[in-house]
Amino acid sequence: MFICDCHCDTLTELYKKGTDLYSNDQHFDIKRQIALGGGLQFCAIFVPTHEFRYYGGLRYTLCLLDKYLQESAKLKAMGIDVLQVKTKEDVADVLNHKAATLLAIEEGGAIDGSLEALRCLYELGVRAMTLTWSNRNDIADGVNEESSGGGLTVFGRQVVAEMNRLGMLVDVSHIAPAGFWDVIETSTKPIIATHSNAKALCPHPRNLDDKQILAINENDGLIGITFAGQFLENDYNNACIDSVYRHIDHMLNLMGNDDHLGFGSDFDGISHPPYNIKGVQDYKPLIEYLSSKGYSDETLAKITHKNVLSLLKKVL
Repeated sequence: MFICDCHCDTLTELYKKGTDLYSNDQHFDIKRQIALGGGLQFCAIFVPTHEFRYYGGLRYTLCLLDKYLQESAKLKAMGIDVLQVKTKEDVADVLNHKAATLLAIEEGGAIDGSLEALRCLYELGVRAMTLTWSNRNDIADGVNEESSGGGLTVFGRQVVAEMNRLGMLVDVSHIAPAGFWDVIETSTKPIIATHSNAKALCPHPRNLDDKQILAINENDGLIGITFAGQFLENDYNNACIDSVYRHIDHMLNLMGNDDHLGFGSDFDGISHPPYNIKGVQDYKPLIEYLSSKGYSDETLAKITHKNVLSLLKKVL
């Protein structure tokens, strides 16, 4: 069972707690990933905008990036085979490794309004960026600012264009609707919503409405179903494996295909996970449950990993 997961906040927890990427008591670690059969985990560098509203975000980004590099060095010293995905060639080779990671940024404020910083972070291995968290930054308005009707700024359009040129995934999770549609119009490459669910089933502002889901489908992009309880159910206490299934099923039926869906758990970034999903190890009962609902082996392979790898080959 090879699982591609498009979003986790594990690096933040490792940095704050001084814990290890190989083995810890958090939602995700490499040891459990390997035990499942391997996988590709997008590791987000989350920059909290309430702490870094005006500059300082780049320095914090480098602190978490340093933690990632330190942990990668430890894994190498232990002889643990973990590939850092940076190129199309890496994507083609990923299934031959025990595990893999892809470095991402969550919150475009990390670049402090600088395309130069964006390019430097790319050189350091970053291959995806969530344009906004839920608040406003130099790039666009987040969902908390939806009432303003703000979309991509002039700088935001430059960022999307530069990410397209470099070969970075443009992530629209957290962005306000106006910005979402601006990205659809602006991006020349497929986009991704790394961790978002269906608003038709759970009307949280962070979720995607049916028009947005269809737009990502037509864009040849991808949506990562997330395990955040408040994005699965109106009462997060009711969130469970069946909730995840219902969001998947809604999107599959709406899209009319199984080519543009994956997972984006938000492990280590969620305080209310489903009551029967406590960490990466619980992908096993989740996939078993989806299989029991009649999904074919090929559909499950697409959702678990093939769709993400296909997207990466188109964008990187």
